[in-house]
Amino acid sequence: MSLVSDSRLLTEVVVTGSGIETSKAKLGIAVESVSGKNLPQTPTASIDQALIGKIPGAQISSVSGNPGDPVNILLRGINSVQGGTKPLIMVDGVQVAATDINSLDLSNVDRIEVAQGAASASIYGAQGANGVIQIFTKKGKKGRIAVNVSSSYSTNEFLNTGNVHKAELHPYLTDASNNVVDSKGNILSFTDYGSLKGLSYQYGGATRYAIQDIRNVADKAYNANLKYYDHFKQVFQTGSTSNNAINISGASEKSDFNISIANNHNVTPILKNGYIDRTNLSANVGTELFKGFTIRSTTQLVYTKNTLKPGLGAAGGQYYGLGNSLGNIGRVYGFLNTSPFFDLTARDKDGNYPYKQLSDFVSVNANDPYYNQQYTDGLDNKIDVVQNFDVNYKVNKFVELDAKYGINYRNENARWTYYNQSTNASAAFFGGGNYASQFAPDNTGEIDNWQYSTTFQNFLATAYLRTDFQNDFHINLPIQTSTQVSFDYRKNKYSEYDTYGVGLGLAPPYNIQATSSQAVYFDYVRPFVTYGYLVNQKVDFGDYGGVTAGFRSDWSSAFGGGSTPFTFPHFDGHIAPLAFFKNSTLANALPYFKLRAAYGEAGIQPGAFDRYPVLDQQNLGTGLTYAIQPTSNNPNLQVEVSKELEIGTDFTVGGNSGRTWFNSISGSFTYWKRKSENVIYTISVPPSLGSTGQRTNAINMSSNGVQFSLTLPIYKSNGLKWDLTTNFGHQISKIDAISGGADIILTSNAGSTSLALTPGQPIGQVYGYKALTSLDYTRQDGVTRYIKPGDEGKYQIVDGRVVDKTTYQMQFTDEVYPLMNPNPKFNMSFINGISFKDFLTLNFQFDWVNGSKLYNQTKEWMYRDGISGDFAKPVTIDGKTGAFTAYWSSAYYNLWGSLRGAGNNATKDFFVEDASFVRLRNISLAFDVAKIVKLPYLNKCQLVLTGRNILTFTKYSGYDPEISSGSPNSSFDRGVDHSTLPNTKSYQVGLNIGF
Repeated sequence: MSLVSDSRLLTEVVVTGSGIETSKAKLGIAVESVSGKNLPQTPTASIDQALIGKIPGAQISSVSGNPGDPVNILLRGINSVQGGTKPLIMVDGVQVAATDINSLDLSNVDRIEVAQGAASASIYGAQGANGVIQIFTKKGKKGRIAVNVSSSYSTNEFLNTGNVHKAELHPYLTDASNNVVDSKGNILSFTDYGSLKGLSYQYGGATRYAIQDIRNVADKAYNANLKYYDHFKQVFQTGSTSNNAINISGASEKSDFNISIANNHNVTPILKNGYIDRTNLSANVGTELFKGFTIRSTTQLVYTKNTLKPGLGAAGGQYYGLGNSLGNIGRVYGFLNTSPFFDLTARDKDGNYPYKQLSDFVSVNANDPYYNQQYTDGLDNKIDVVQNFDVNYKVNKFVELDAKYGINYRNENARWTYYNQSTNASAAFFGGGNYASQFAPDNTGEIDNWQYSTTFQNFLATAYLRTDFQNDFHINLPIQTSTQVSFDYRKNKYSEYDTYGVGLGLAPPYNIQATSSQAVYFDYVRPFVTYGYLVNQKVDFGDYGGVTAGFRSDWSSAFGGGSTPFTFPHFDGHIAPLAFFKNSTLANALPYFKLRAAYGEAGIQPGAFDRYPVLDQQNLGTGLTYAIQPTSNNPNLQVEVSKELEIGTDFTVGGNSGRTWFNSISGSFTYWKRKSENVIYTISVPPSLGSTGQRTNAINMSSNGVQFSLTLPIYKSNGLKWDLTTNFGHQISKIDAISGGADIILTSNAGSTSLALTPGQPIGQVYGYKALTSLDYTRQDGVTRYIKPGDEGKYQIVDGRVVDKTTYQMQFTDEVYPLMNPNPKFNMSFINGISFKDFLTLNFQFDWVNGSKLYNQTKEWMYRDGISGDFAKPVTIDGKTGAFTAYWSSAYYNLWGSLRGAGNNATKDFFVEDASFVRLRNISLAFDVAKIVKLPYLNKCQLVLTGRNILTFTKYSGYDPEISSGSPNSSFDRGVDHSTLPNTKSYQVGLNIGF
């Protein structure tokens, strides 16, 4: 990787946001561009992972370490509630809507351009409010045919930056030899079905709530009949990744080609229970048929095979084909809530793994992931086709015609097999729902088939008219004009057909025919059509400045009654003040300086059926019945519209002195402010209207932020060069108003954490109960005290919280407060490139996320039964010191006036943590032998050693401060860590050879 550190950063040509190849020096909008050479070759070989930290202002984070899971991308502000933050993805000028960005070939990327907000993405109309990421694939270059081969291998381990572990000491009843015994003194032993009977606390007996007895102290070692097992080592193992690619390219005067094939094979660290294998075949071929008339075809064929098992990371589930879901990791929660005296690898006497290892009142939420390893299988086969055609005709110097057609097709089938578990002693003993299944009513197994298909088509026809007053009309004015008129048509069809069969025999074959009964679970088709036209006029005044104005009008099958169009205007301007003072001292010191401003509107479309009445179809005997949905749709639903103003500057300071240190500084700065109107969500309506809620344009939102990027050549001599690029972003989004004024309670995929939308509060705000932090703590009225005067002596402050000296319980309010805003105050990256004589390069990137919060619900659940490692930490209460179970468990159970019950698993600020971090995202050392030793036929022979996520500085006590358990790219469901898989720490060795 190398960094360009002069004014070329600001004069490179971009297309995204402007619709036409334009020098960045003549843009009035902020468009970021990243060369493919500057994208790290991550072990996952995915574009979204490689973009982390590369785009100033953007919040791109890897929120799950499960192989194949998408990253969260928030380019600039939150514009929607139900629409999420996912940007528009384009490949070579055409939208890609069926294929995920992480399925595209990273090694085939020439450059990536990003238009972050409505001001710069207005030309994309009702699809552009979340910004645009456009990927340009490699083309062949003139000269001899080039052949490049690369291969790498990495080992991957899950992070545990907070030293998450289970309590190594316990408070249970023991005999004189420290054997854990029952209330009658009998030494406990494991049952034939893998559980433990008779467990009792030292004080309070064999009941769940004896954990609240102040006499119980976790101070006994597991060194007799019960042993301590490190479950994290048993489940989180060392995975591996291999990447192999070959690329052949070349070009003549009129034709060029680039053909590549790449394979990524990723073995999951979760029990090594499966792998994801992805193969990409890419071809980019172009030719000029006659003068000015060129045709180009770009093709990407992708085949992905995923063998991860259900509960352990598998692909599949309802709506999984939409690309907005994480893999199925339900069994991770189970092992986190298994007591540490159980050996997850132990088999029962019948030779099978137990479904769960229960000890009466503890480990009630336990599950053994080895059970799923034994009794399930997953197989997901996915085929993606991305095919673009481009015909371009430069009629003359004035007129250019261009037509693009792209078809993006995905076909995916996920099959989950749950084998017959009737002979498993554990499943048979516990009965009920204690077996691995999705739909099966008993433990005899099932096969689930999830079938997804998406076909997306995009046609774009454009006419350009360009003039140059001086060259074309011999008018002595440095005016150049460009007029663009485009027609854009998009059609998407998503279908899903989910079936299952229950009741499998104990012997193969294991297929649908072998099941005792079958059913259709979900049969769904979602068509969607949108089209529109764009008019864009650009006028440049030489090097002095320019203006652009235009509009886009869109029609859609999802728009409001009458299908009236929505029009999105935009305009921008830029000026280079120092162009008026060429060759002056100031111009020499500041060779490039541009001021720019832009205003634009862009939209997010309603869902395909959001404005149509929809009935639920059900079987009743041999007939069909139809039911009205509890949420009614709205025929007058309008597009969500974002209106944005941005102002900024681009500049280069120095560069002419020839100094060795800090010869120049290049950079850009942007301030933006946005209003989002007609944001769609469901509000309560009177039941007399036939439903309890109606989807409507209910919310107004706003956001603002700043971003900047600086590039510095820190040092440059004849042999050594060191470049640094720093990217910075700060943004905040909040709710301004909600129709009807009432708060909106949100449903989270991250567990039981309380989320709500409240006017005046940030989006994603978590609500819950606060710990009392002073003896005179008052209620929300500001007057009434929780602790009455004269009762202060019954309480004391422990670690900043009020504790009852009688119960040893932390005291929490019984009133709800806003607890945390999960969004960071700012994020930065520091990207360094050091090279020595072109044969030795060192590159490293630090990412800094500051001010983010996480609700550690993983820890909260582990507090329920005293499983968390915190329970072995001593505290001092009323002069006594010990690891009191009553103290630690109160964080899970207590609310003011209640020892347990109302406060059980309630959202509390005790579990709100600072998730700020500094992470060494990438570091690589490359040595190119071909640069110092002449090798026949080789122009490159480079050995590369790479580390990813190998160092993290954070106060967060969970596995990984970067993760989030909510839906990927959700606008609000972020900031909760609920048994989510952490990112991986990887060490990679690679070899790149060029012929």
